[in-house]
Amino acid sequence: MAKKVALVLSGGGAKGAFQCSAEKYAREVKGYQWDLIAGVSVGALNGVMLAMEKYTRLFEIWNTISNDQVYTGGFNLISILKILFGAKSFYGNDPLKNLLLQELEPDKIKVDLRIGAVSLVSGEYVEFRGDDPNLAEAILASTVMPIIWSPVDVSGQHRSMVDGGVRNISPIGDVLDAEPDEVVIINCSPEAADPLPEPPKNILQIGTRTLDIVLNELFRSDVGEFVRINHLVQQAEKQGVTLYHPSSGRPLKYYDCKIIEPLYPLGETLDFSQEAVQKSLKAGVERARQVLEGVKRWDPSS
Repeated sequence: MAKKVALVLSGGGAKGAFQCSAEKYAREVKGYQWDLIAGVSVGALNGVMLAMEKYTRLFEIWNTISNDQVYTGGFNLISILKILFGAKSFYGNDPLKNLLLQELEPDKIKVDLRIGAVSLVSGEYVEFRGDDPNLAEAILASTVMPIIWSPVDVSGQHRSMVDGGVRNISPIGDVLDAEPDEVVIINCSPEAADPLPEPPKNILQIGTRTLDIVLNELFRSDVGEFVRINHLVQQAEKQGVTLYHPSSGRPLKYYDCKIIEPLYPLGETLDFSQEAVQKSLKAGVERARQVLEGVKRWDPSS
């Protein structure tokens, strides 16, 4: 019987290229097949393309992407004046929105897809599924880094939505209720926060730097708790003991888990230059090979 495998994709902006090549290696070289994909931020964009099995197209996008294909504007006098007069962000994301609408074909989604975004109104993390009628808006909302881009109204019920990573940088919890046998997590940043060569120079750099640090800490806390509980469950099972969820009362199970993340900083979140992207693509292949070396896949027909 084939294993049920979940893929978890974190946020990271331009560093999402790391996910693209790491996933490609896992699928093409190691034979992974995804039954469930959960993503936030750039992980939502990568995730929906993988769910539609647009593998070649996703790789093409990353190999041709540039800043002007993702956003407009910047931190300058005009954007500062707009902020003073009520604008909600320094940048615009129309190019990214247009790319998403061009590529998204919901009827081609072949696996269980879960996208996370956070409401600035309620403060709640909301999980959207692949069959949601407002999927395009949900994915776009999941990519919105506060201050960088304006919040998105996904629906009348879910207004002013932003990056799911604000509450859930690695949506592990979104896949566990499906009780997969194996979980592969692809994160875009190394364990320690990326050091800067010099202090932030302006309010935008301060804001994005703060967000990077907060999201990294959330990921560490989230994954650390998952790994800790997973280890306890494994040890209990070896002793013939079953642990139960304190709220739902359901038995806890052990998940075979692989975490693929870079060993060194990959660059700035908003640097979609090909120089930066190619660095991340190369790092993704190298790290996936290191983590998955020796891993033997199952026979899907068994």
